[in-house]
Amino acid sequence: MKTTQHGPMIDANHKLPMVKGVSLDTLMSNYDDVILVEGHMCSNKNAGQDQVVTFGHENEKQATFRWGLWHMADYSRYHQLISIC
Repeated sequence: MKTTQHGPMIDANHKLPMVKGVSLDTLMSNYDDVILVEGHMCSNKNAGQDQVVTFGHENEKQATFRWGLWHMADYSRYHQLISIC
């Protein structure tokens, strides 16, 4: 899975970058491999959830896959709560 194909996490103004010139179907199919890895990590206890990976704009941070999955779930939960209030 190449992270460079997915583009930058934020733009020069520290905002989510706009995606232009790509259909929604194409954009979503580009993330098929990401979804497959997440599904594998969630459903398989021996999938390496405790493996430490580097991430960030300059690979300056480290965390386990398990923490990353928890963080995504918590972030989703937070935004669902905000949209209800």
